[in-house]
Amino acid sequence: MKKYYLYITVSFFVISCNKSEKGSWSDEDKTHAKEDLQKVGAALDVLGDRKGVFIDCYLEKIEDNYSSYDDAKKDKEGCDEQVANCMQQVILGE
Repeated sequence: MKKYYLYITVSFFVISCNKSEKGSWSDEDKTHAKEDLQKVGAALDVLGDRKGVFIDCYLEKIEDNYSSYDDAKKDKEGCDEQVANCMQQVILGE
């Protein structure tokens, strides 16, 4: 019986550690966001060697503003605003 309680306790701990929240997404959410950015990677090639700076900026901003990647994907206008902010930062070097 003790093993059963230990298993449940460990399971809850693992599940809670894999939960996303604003500013601290799960590895799964981060991976999905990066994968989706790779799908549009060719469009970002215009940024040249600053492409990585843009990607880092964008991922940081959406992670800070949304509790999960799914929430971010639901807010197209908000994400578009973050794209514009990061483009400005990359182009102007802010």
